[in-house]
Amino acid sequence: MAPKESANQKRDYKSSLFVNMFGRNVNAKEYFLSLYNAIHDTNFKIGEVEIKPVTLENVVYNNIENDVSMEINDSIVVLAEHQSTINNNMPFRCLEYLVAHYNRFFTDNDKYNTKEIKLPRPECYVFYNGDDAFPQEKIMRLSDAFRAIRQTSSLKDLPESLSLDLSVKIYNINKNANHPILQKCEALLAYSNFTEYARIGKRNGEKNPPKYALNKCRQGNLLAEYFNNLTKEEQSMIFGEWDQEKFIEVQKKIAAEDRSIANAKNLLQKANLSPEMIADCCSLPLEQVLALKEELAHENVAATM
Repeated sequence: MAPKESANQKRDYKSSLFVNMFGRNVNAKEYFLSLYNAIHDTNFKIGEVEIKPVTLENVVYNNIENDVSMEINDSIVVLAEHQSTINNNMPFRCLEYLVAHYNRFFTDNDKYNTKEIKLPRPECYVFYNGDDAFPQEKIMRLSDAFRAIRQTSSLKDLPESLSLDLSVKIYNINKNANHPILQKCEALLAYSNFTEYARIGKRNGEKNPPKYALNKCRQGNLLAEYFNNLTKEEQSMIFGEWDQEKFIEVQKKIAAEDRSIANAKNLLQKANLSPEMIADCCSLPLEQVLALKEELAHENVAATM
């Protein structure tokens, strides 16, 4: 079963134009298939392949990233929107997502039965539209995160093929990246244009940058039918009411928390203080400080190998 989600999580998840376009809109399957074709250089049409939505809401991507997943051609294809600095843990997070997906369809009896389970092949793609500089595309692999193994005589010849791995392909869909995939998929290009307009609107001081971007897209010829036919309910879920003061407040809170975490790590490494004292000094929950302490211990062990 998919994990339960709070009302706030659900609103955050549904607030994405990417999710609506490729996963929820009446034409979502058509847009999804056009993006699948662009990725694979195929030319499938609706009706030629079976497309089944299998999205698990907020299992992996919460608040920052939003995902859409469908089964097609014996594969589970995960498309993830990424609006901020690229997270290097994406392969691990996709692995969590896929395990949750597989567990939803197979019982313990299936798993312990001698009959082989046939799993849909995973394909994970991330579409980056944040402000930071990023290459046109990049592959991230789960194996890149594996801790170094001490090269003893018993382990140095361990075949790499025995290691678990999962690859995630990241496309930079910002206008200045000029990725060729945008010319192969009209829906993705329209979405890229929307995010660019929203960025311009924010830079120019528009009260509601997403609404500004929506109006700009409606004035253009690219997927205008989609933008013109968004229902009031869809617009409410996607855009909501943009509150610039609230946005700034949230950004300040995030920055303050980042500073608190950095200070806590510094105290854990250099000061002879208890986790309780550090938690109090840095205004962090004790559980978070203990987790940081364990994280630093793992990093120190890995560094000595």
